[in-house]
Amino acid sequence: MTGGGTLVSAYQRVAGWYLVALLYVYPYGISFGDEASIRLSDVFALLAMAVGGGAIILRQSVRIDRTFLAVAGAFVLLELLLPFVGAVGYRRPGDAASALRMAMLWLPIVFLTLLAPPRNSVIFEAKLERVLSVTLWLNFGYALMQIANTLGIVPGAMLITSWLEPWAVDRNYNLIQGLRPAGFFANSTALSVFGIVCLAFFYARYVSGATRRDLVHVLLALGVIVLSTSRTAYAAGAAILFAGWLHLSPGRKGVIALILAAGVAALLVVVEQTVGIDEAFYRFQRLADSGLLEDASLGKRVYQSWPAAFAAAQAYPIGTLVQATRALPVIDSGYLNYYLQGRWIFVAALAVLLAGLWWIGLRAFFGPATRRLGLVVLFLVIYLSGAMIVSNPLRSPLMIAFIVFALWRIRFERQGMRMELRPAATAAA
Repeated sequence: MTGGGTLVSAYQRVAGWYLVALLYVYPYGISFGDEASIRLSDVFALLAMAVGGGAIILRQSVRIDRTFLAVAGAFVLLELLLPFVGAVGYRRPGDAASALRMAMLWLPIVFLTLLAPPRNSVIFEAKLERVLSVTLWLNFGYALMQIANTLGIVPGAMLITSWLEPWAVDRNYNLIQGLRPAGFFANSTALSVFGIVCLAFFYARYVSGATRRDLVHVLLALGVIVLSTSRTAYAAGAAILFAGWLHLSPGRKGVIALILAAGVAALLVVVEQTVGIDEAFYRFQRLADSGLLEDASLGKRVYQSWPAAFAAAQAYPIGTLVQATRALPVIDSGYLNYYLQGRWIFVAALAVLLAGLWWIGLRAFFGPATRRLGLVVLFLVIYLSGAMIVSNPLRSPLMIAFIVFALWRIRFERQGMRMELRPAATAAA
C-alpha cells in the first residue's frame, strides 16, 4: 500500500503536467505519415497510463464512481472498443491506433478519479485554478498579438507559434483565419472551446463562492470567446451567463449587468476604431443577411458535406467503427460522426451521456446554494448540446478532461453533504 500511495502521488503530478501539455503544445509533435503521429502531450498521456496502471496493480483496488460509470461508461467503452472491432472486421490493422488515441484522451484523468480519493479533487481544483488563470491571461494577450500581426502592427517573428508551425501534426491546424486568432491552440474553434471551459469553471465558482478573482477570470474567459468569433460559443456563452445569473443575488446581478454592458460598449468602440465592426463580425452579419440554412458555413454542410458523407458511408454497413473522419469525407458534426461510426448503438450511448450530464447539472442548478460547483457540468452540457451540430468538442482532450474532473468533484460534494446530514440525523434521534 505504501508503494501504491507513492504512485498515486506521482500520478497526480503527471496528470497535472498532462493538462499543461494540452493547454500549450497539443497541436505539435512528430508526424509519421498522413495517418500516424505522436504529439508532445502523448508523452505525458502514455506516462500517465503507465504510472496509473502500476498504481492500480499495486493497490489491487480502485474507487469506481457509479455515477460516472452510468453516465459515460458505455460511451467511453465504445470509443475504446470500436476501432479494435473495425481493425479485425474491415481488415485494417492500422485502425487499432485510433483506440490508443482515444485511450490517451480519456484514461489519464479517468485513472486519477479511480486512484485518488474524492477529497483530492479540492487540491487538484486549486492547482487547476492557478494553471487556468495564467493560461487565460496568456491566450488573451497572445490572441491580440495574432490579430495585430494580421493588421501589420506586430511582426510575425514575435509570434512563438510561428516557430512551432513546422512541428504541427493537427489536421485542422490554422493559427489565424482572417481576424480569428487561435491563441496557443490549433485553431480558433479550439480557442473557443478553451474559453467555454474556463467560463464554465470560473463562473460556477463565482456563483457558489462570489469571489472577485473568479469574476475577473469570468470576464477574461468571455474576452477569449469574443476574440474567437465563434458563433456557437457566443450563443452558448450567453446561455451560460443567463443560467448562472439566475442564481446571483440582486446586487450581484446588477454588477454583472453593468460590467457586461460597459465591456460590450468599450469593445465596440475599440473594434470600430481599429478594424471596423463590419469587418470584425462579418460572419454574424452574413448569417443575418442570408438566414441559417443559406449561410455559407452551415448551408455548405447541409447541402454538400453531410450528404457526401452519408453517400460514402454506404460502404460501411455497420459503421466505420474507427473515427468517421478517418474513413469518410470531412465531417465536422459530432452527432453525425458518432452515427456514422457506430450507428444507433453509438447514438444511444451519446444520448445517455448528454442526458446524464443534463440531469446532474440541473440537480446542481436547483440544489443548495453552497453546493453549486456541479454547475460546471450544466454549463459544459449547454455548450456541448449545441456545438456538436457543427463541430465535435467531445473529441477535444480539454473538454474530456473537464467533464471527468467535474464528475469527480461532484462526488466529493455528495460525500460532504452525506457527512453533514449524519450529525443532523443523530441529533434529531
